Amino acid sequence: MSLGEKVAVCFSVEGISEIYPGSVPITDLSEIFGTPGHILAIRGDEACADELGELRHWASPKMWLYQKQIEEVREHLRLFQKHKLFDGVGFSGLEAVAFHAHRIGREAVVVMPREIVVDSDFFKRYSVEVIYADAPAEQGYVEKQKEILHQRGSELVLLDQAKWGAHATAPIGNNVVRQLEEKGIIPHFTFWCIASGSNLYGIGAKIKQRFPSAETVVVEPERYRTIDPGLDLSSPSKVRAFAEEKIDSYILVGWDKREPKKYAPPLHFSHPNLYLLHLWKHTGNLGFDETVGVPMDEALRVQQYLKEKNPAFHWTETTALALVPAIEKAGEGMNVMVMVYGKHRERQMNYKD
Repeated sequence: MSLGEKVAVCFSVEGISEIYPGSVPITDLSEIFGTPGHILAIRGDEACADELGELRHWASPKMWLYQKQIEEVREHLRLFQKHKLFDGVGFSGLEAVAFHAHRIGREAVVVMPREIVVDSDFFKRYSVEVIYADAPAEQGYVEKQKEILHQRGSELVLLDQAKWGAHATAPIGNNVVRQLEEKGIIPHFTFWCIASGSNLYGIGAKIKQRFPSAETVVVEPERYRTIDPGLDLSSPSKVRAFAEEKIDSYILVGWDKREPKKYAPPLHFSHPNLYLLHLWKHTGNLGFDETVGVPMDEALRVQQYLKEKNPAFHWTETTALALVPAIEKAGEGMNVMVMVYGKHRERQMNYKD
């Protein structure tokens, strides 16, 4: 079985019928933005909030994901009591791995991009071994994970959220679908940002499965679009060629590191997740209907407006990014959905060589 075939199995969620039993709040923002269509925000910023307690500001969809992933490896954990949890993570993934590892009494090792700066206070609470990549952004992140697994794989339990994230979040999607059915709301569009793709291919896929007429849209910063805006998404041959070219050139040379002061970008600057690229190369299908580039200034204006209307809705820049086109469609009377990726928090990034 080729890597693409294996990845396709991991991202296939059609047969998952499990419904997440916990709380998955959905908030309608249409009144705030004055739109005739519903703007339904899936509250990832409330994920596992009760369990988090005083750390509820850490809540993000990654909390749901790793809660499920650790359940999936429980037999391995039972058999190998000394093995440490391992994965590649960003900010929210680090917090989710740390929280759930602490909850089950396990140590954890994570690989992070070299550009991310972890707050020193984090290490006062959790003993997580953080290993930084050597090369920039997604290139270094991927290379370092391979290196650590080769050197220390025998002592680690790989959670592999980039491969199994869709499976982990699909039950959340089923919960969302049930709520939509109960409310009698049919979504016309869903909007997502994409890094590992776990929310898009897990939650988004379950919404699409139940409401096939809903268009699935991936939103990226206009400055850092990892998917060619000129790509014909309906052409399997062109999708495969695009994916193959990206796989063959998974390296960052001379990329522009300048960033708006108040924006910590997604992990991926120029290349989509490698697993996604192998998936697309195998299937010729991206799994969504459209891509949109949004200037960060527009996203930041939406973020600030929401904060002023309700401080509890001071969400991440990626959330605001997805909201920009969602608000536009809701203004046309369409029912739209977005994921809330977490509360806004000041993050430190280091773009120096």
